[in-house]
Amino acid sequence: MTRMQVVRLVAGREIRERLRSKAFRISAGVSLAFILAVAILPGVLSDDSPTRYDVGVFGEGALALGDRLPIVADELGGNVEVEVYPVADAAEAERLVESGSLDAAVGDGRVVVDEELGERLGSVVQEANRQVVGEAALSGAGVPGDVAGRVLMPQPLEVLALDPESDAESTRGGLVFFGTVLLYGQLLGFGYWVASGVVEEKVSRVVEILLAKAPPGQLLAGKVIGIGLVGVVQLVALVVIGLVMAGVTGSVDLPPETVPVAVQVILWFVLGFAFYSCLFAVGGAMASRVEELQSTTTPLTFLAMGSLFAAVNTGGDPSGPIAEVATFVPFSAPMVLPIRIAAGEVGAGTVVLSVAIVLVSIVAAMSLAARVYAGGVLHLRGQLGLRKALRSG
Repeated sequence: MTRMQVVRLVAGREIRERLRSKAFRISAGVSLAFILAVAILPGVLSDDSPTRYDVGVFGEGALALGDRLPIVADELGGNVEVEVYPVADAAEAERLVESGSLDAAVGDGRVVVDEELGERLGSVVQEANRQVVGEAALSGAGVPGDVAGRVLMPQPLEVLALDPESDAESTRGGLVFFGTVLLYGQLLGFGYWVASGVVEEKVSRVVEILLAKAPPGQLLAGKVIGIGLVGVVQLVALVVIGLVMAGVTGSVDLPPETVPVAVQVILWFVLGFAFYSCLFAVGGAMASRVEELQSTTTPLTFLAMGSLFAAVNTGGDPSGPIAEVATFVPFSAPMVLPIRIAAGEVGAGTVVLSVAIVLVSIVAAMSLAARVYAGGVLHLRGQLGLRKALRSG
């Protein structure tokens, strides 16, 4: 058989084995449940109706305070609605609050509550009382009512944003960040599958039969391509299902750039998987038992986690030093660059340079993986060191 026939045969075998495995079905089910929860629950559980508070007023100035409370609640925003009820005196106010008929009662310089005054209602009550007391004091000093009102309730300052973020940009940024988290899980999960597949073949001695038919490099290439295709198909399916469900439930208003963002995440998965999978194959070749995989792949896991933290930092500061450095690091570029592109912080030259660095790193990782795989794939006596595997390869 030709080289391509061998690679295609091994890739087909990996696809069949992974699709039949119980681990794949469990992983796909968990990922699907996560996607559906994120896509559906916000739309189902969201409640745009305002929080209503029943507030009693009593004592001196109760009428003015009762008129001012709904106005202040509307001015402060926060989706708060206040319904005012006149109360005869403090004793009745305490009885109504204690029975649960009122959330609070205000009068005679104090607020009566059952347990505590919440932050949102507290802000409304305190501000309304401040305005009413201030107006009364200014009026007593001879200041006309309309002037006192302008002093105590000035018009809010107009906010002039020179480069405001549109709702579409904000939604696009959220989609990219969510895609990055999904990308991290897929890279780590399918990369570990490559490592476990290598060591399982070593333990079962299946690899000895395979090596009699094909060289190690072709076997490794077929394994990476086969598992990578499974990962791409699963990622595409999850992205499509998530976007469709989010659109149907209305939990997210999908911007026009949604499809390009999804395609970008999938393309970066291909590049990231090609890089990470080769390094995970090195970890698998260095282990002689499945139990040793944790120690041989731990450095890669930490590098992937560090890349995710860099992506999280980039989401908050896409032009910061961490984002700029991580753009050109092959471990973190697949997770960081999509966020920076969505934020408009990188040009075409930066994207091309970052992709070029990742591609060169993929070639280097493939060369390293082929040598270690050739040197360590038949090693079954304890964990193999990297130097020894390179010498053997």
